[in-house]
Amino acid sequence: MKNRFITAYLIAAFLIPLVPVNCQTSTGNRDKYTLLTTPYNKRPLTLYKGQFQADAGYKFSLRSRSFDNNGDVIDLKTNGNASVMHNYFLELRYGVLNFVELGIESSYSKRGIRTESTTYGSAFSEVIVNELSEYKGLGDLYIYTSIRLPVQYTWFDFRVSGGFFLPTAKYKPDQPSNSISVDNTTSTFTIDYKYNNKNGYRVPVYQISAAAKVTFSKFAAYADFVFKDPLKEGTNIRWDETLSNYVFYYTSHEYDYLLDREMTTTASVHYQPVGWFDIHLKGSLLLSSKGWTEYWDNVRYKNPEIQLLTLEPGYEIQISPSLRLSQFAGFSLSGKSTDAPFYMITTLSYSIFPFLK
Repeated sequence: MKNRFITAYLIAAFLIPLVPVNCQTSTGNRDKYTLLTTPYNKRPLTLYKGQFQADAGYKFSLRSRSFDNNGDVIDLKTNGNASVMHNYFLELRYGVLNFVELGIESSYSKRGIRTESTTYGSAFSEVIVNELSEYKGLGDLYIYTSIRLPVQYTWFDFRVSGGFFLPTAKYKPDQPSNSISVDNTTSTFTIDYKYNNKNGYRVPVYQISAAAKVTFSKFAAYADFVFKDPLKEGTNIRWDETLSNYVFYYTSHEYDYLLDREMTTTASVHYQPVGWFDIHLKGSLLLSSKGWTEYWDNVRYKNPEIQLLTLEPGYEIQISPSLRLSQFAGFSLSGKSTDAPFYMITTLSYSIFPFLK
């Protein structure tokens, strides 16, 4: 049933742009300046016909808190487990018609997660154990189609989108780069475990979403729902290490897994005091479940069910007809079995009509 639904969506998504639609209305005299400087509260949910837009952004996340499975806050700074994540993303969009657009998106991220140092030993010698798990590399490529109501946007708009994360990124972790050092003066052994993970999913993942927007004078309200689910189970490797005569030896073992199913609901309120400036307040709820991971003796363990509620105040500025800057901060309000980061996202959008004179 899932495969039939996805096949039907793809056929519709790629055939609709080829069919003439009489109810599509014109965007005035197609003046480039007017279209490029349309304020948020008057902007439709897809690009105009012939419009190309590139969004490049950077997300900085500070992982200083987390939520346990009961929803209680854990302060990661007190035990030395705080970390940061750097994420760079690029999205390319093109308006095929005034109500149909195609898009492609990719990202690169890097983060390192340390566990609390552990000390073992006696009065004569000590063993200090440190562990660092690093996640670094490109994410999978996401391609999608968005279709909105085929009428000129005045006060209400509705859009549906769908696409796939293609398994283009590396997913197998590199061999660990563990090390051991000895301080003969104090008889202290320090073991540093370092695990080198990738960001690829390994399996295709589909995503569908729906969004609605309502405008009243200088105010606008936006809401969307996003559903993401893997198409099949995946296989990856896990590294085991043994230490002999101060040298690490490694072996890899395959294991199966199923990625979590994710649902995200977002709602935001926008205020447009002037045409070039928009401020907003957004809230989102993430729910993740249904996944599992295989561990020892081929036993499958259910992944923790994740909940995360965040609040994001932000703004958008029209710098020039082709250039917009947006920025917002994210605050984790509540959750279960997940990190509770503070983050900042900055996006620069460049938009043109390459074939319109």
